[in-house]
Amino acid sequence: MNIYLVRHGESEGNLNKTHQGENAPLSDKGMEQVARLTKRLKDKKIDLIYASPHLRTKQSAEIIGAELNVPIEYWDLIKERKRPSEIEGLRFDDPKATEIYEITKKNQIIADWKYSDDESYNDLLRRAKNIEEHLINHHKSQNLVCVSHIGMIMMIALQIILQDELNPKAFWQFYHHSRHSNTGITHLEYSEKSGWNLVAWNDTAHL
Repeated sequence: MNIYLVRHGESEGNLNKTHQGENAPLSDKGMEQVARLTKRLKDKKIDLIYASPHLRTKQSAEIIGAELNVPIEYWDLIKERKRPSEIEGLRFDDPKATEIYEITKKNQIIADWKYSDDESYNDLLRRAKNIEEHLINHHKSQNLVCVSHIGMIMMIALQIILQDELNPKAFWQFYHHSRHSNTGITHLEYSEKSGWNLVAWNDTAHL
């Protein structure tokens, strides 16, 4: 089994440096990035595309699926990490957004801590474990693309590789110091004999 975790193309929210909700569309540059990404995937014999139901990931998946003639399933488990509703639509440098970010960063190593209606570390970890279980139980002999978001891509990959050694401090340290570019590909390979292997992280050769 080969899993290609792909971050969506650049969105209007990325372009404008805002905390975006579910309905932020791809920018023109984002559509071009996904078109280039699709060429990289043509020889991978993809069986299925899973996509987050957010607009930017749906649009990315639709471009890939149309070109590769591969079916798409929308999967809530790989949607964006839920952040506090109070920051949605605010620019990154907005004083209120900055204040909430700093409070969150100070408390994020507490596994169940939340600012308001956001997701905690443990919420993300549970999702990642359910994703791994589903992939192994249903797709052992297939090649899949999962079009997702930066936080979930990192959590899925780290949970798969580190398993019980993963903890909040390690996750957030990695998160803040290892970015994942728009349309970057993280490739994970699974076999019954060897288990999981990280083949590539944030591969952007197509850009």
